[in-house]
Amino acid sequence: MKLAEILVFTDIKQLHQIAEHYGCECNPHSKNELITSLLANLQHRHTIKLEVQKLTPIEAHFLLLLFLDKRLLFSLEDLLAKASIALAATAEKTKEEARRLIAGALKRGWIFPAKGTGAGQYQTPHDLREPYIYAWLESQTKDWQADMVEPLGYRDEGTALCDDMLQFLRFLEAEPIPLTADGGMYKRYQTQLFQFLNVKEAPLPPQKWRFGYGLHFDLYPDRFSLLYDFCYFRRYIEENGGFVRITDQGRELIADPAVAEHYHELIRFWLRLYKRAIPNLPMLVQLIPLLSAGRWIAQSQLSGLLLPWIKPFYYDEPIDILSNRVLKMMVHLGLLKVGQSAEQEWMYTTTSASQAWLGSYNGFVDTTILLK
Repeated sequence: MKLAEILVFTDIKQLHQIAEHYGCECNPHSKNELITSLLANLQHRHTIKLEVQKLTPIEAHFLLLLFLDKRLLFSLEDLLAKASIALAATAEKTKEEARRLIAGALKRGWIFPAKGTGAGQYQTPHDLREPYIYAWLESQTKDWQADMVEPLGYRDEGTALCDDMLQFLRFLEAEPIPLTADGGMYKRYQTQLFQFLNVKEAPLPPQKWRFGYGLHFDLYPDRFSLLYDFCYFRRYIEENGGFVRITDQGRELIADPAVAEHYHELIRFWLRLYKRAIPNLPMLVQLIPLLSAGRWIAQSQLSGLLLPWIKPFYYDEPIDILSNRVLKMMVHLGLLKVGQSAEQEWMYTTTSASQAWLGSYNGFVDTTILLK
């Protein structure tokens, strides 16, 4: 619902709280005057700009988690979970602080109790989401270089990951591949397969640790690990008797590829698979295309802005998570183009596929995948 519709059904007590927060001058006993004054204030660009400037980093984080989520309704548990993420701790440890954060959002007119639904349901005004998001983006990027620097060349992988998935299935269709005692394909088979893929990778060297980003992440390089896990999850392949082989579902996919459908499912799968290690991933995946829409943005600029929202995951440091688990994988999934500047710095810009797909997809509602 839009703000005007929501205010009509809002309890006058909350209207008074919002009016007090914004310093509205009107007759407090007239609901009509309150609504008229609040509409004029809450939707005013200058008001939104000032409000964004006053936010603490935690409040800004909560704002983005709230307004980038496309759901129509939120339960109290949903809001507490978002507040806990913004507070960078578990809900149990931050329950009181989380409730204060939600109370602040109620006073600002970001969320309202939803009338005509079950108890404990909340909603956000649809027409406030975009103005607040873009006001925040403007506040964070106003000092960035005005002249757009473009890379000397760039790479756009598009749907190459889907093409390589089909290539992998055809590779297995020829014959089952034997597995090592660790459960991975022998490296000579990996090397042979990787030669046919659009994006070249090499078998992994000995690693002290690799876990947290999929069932086969310790056995294969990043991109192929995602591809392999997706095929395994969708039952296009199976492992038994010391071999990995294609299934009937995999053969059906080769016969009728439906690339567009599987491209979207691959993106969803990546988000669900990596979200456990990167709780803010649904937010980051939407912010990065917004930040890089219509321009090339340096990795150092993204790092300065986004690293506070990325926590270490065991031995994976935030800068490595942003670079290897987020940006690189978004390139592999066709959500970003990548290039290098004359100074050899990585640069990114969004793709049309990213803008179209993320415009309708809501990664906040998808559950985490734990492959076993």
